[in-house]
Amino acid sequence: MAVSKYIDFVDLVDGWSEQSGELPLLTLRRICDWAISGHFPEGTFLLPNGEPIDLLELYWAMKREIGAHAPIDRDYAAKLLNRIIVSKSGIRKFCEHHGIELPPGVGSLTSSLRRLVAKPRHLGPPDCPGGPAAAVRREAIDLATAGLDASEDLIAATQHSIQGAPERELDPWCDDGPKFEARDEPDLPAKPGELGSEWKGVDTAARPACEVISEPTQVFDSQTRRSAGRPPGSGSYQAGDLELVEEMRADILAGKHTSIAAAARARVSRAAGFGSEASKEKRLTTRYSERYPA
Repeated sequence: MAVSKYIDFVDLVDGWSEQSGELPLLTLRRICDWAISGHFPEGTFLLPNGEPIDLLELYWAMKREIGAHAPIDRDYAAKLLNRIIVSKSGIRKFCEHHGIELPPGVGSLTSSLRRLVAKPRHLGPPDCPGGPAAAVRREAIDLATAGLDASEDLIAATQHSIQGAPERELDPWCDDGPKFEARDEPDLPAKPGELGSEWKGVDTAARPACEVISEPTQVFDSQTRRSAGRPPGSGSYQAGDLELVEEMRADILAGKHTSIAAAARARVSRAAGFGSEASKEKRLTTRYSERYPA
């Protein structure tokens, strides 16, 4: 019988914990810190159907398990951790790169010979210095991407002569601009300020000339001015998205999907807007987390 190429995530945590003498929850945190920082090869952490898991979702599940706050349901987090499988090949590459002893059940003849030449420095994964910072950065990118996707959808809606996309719906996302422009993230498709300028150009071109000239300047009292930041449930597709979110919730509770991302991915073809499938999936995932934070 062929040897499995995978190991259960919980067995990986328990094996490394027993081998190193560290507490299981500490070992769990260290593994997830290394994972969110990108030190494991892509595709190392999977669901039983072979679908790659969202590493940010894995990180949130870990935080819930160790008793910290995270925007994920506690029961869902526990079930997720128990369903994850891990590629033995990915574990071997990680251990070889960082000088870590392979956990029980993951070794191979090649790794045994290599161990005779260079003895590992650690019996289990050590602390990852950049783990928490990498998680914060990833969360910020996801938040910014969700806002930019909504802005792009509004611009596309106006360019396609679809009614009901007023400037006020783009405006809240622009409040996040200074926070994310300062980060200079290469992963972001565009900066909020650029999208804001593009929107104003489209909006102005679509108005009658008299409206553009005669539009009065409104002065709002500081007490009634909306607060800065991303408003809950903003976006021109809120109503339709929430219907899909309720379907996602029902499927997850029924066990039809093992992750929020998978439930969202199954509905991207029905999500409104002109964005890519990836942007719609991220938008639905964000909607779900906002509606069911924990």
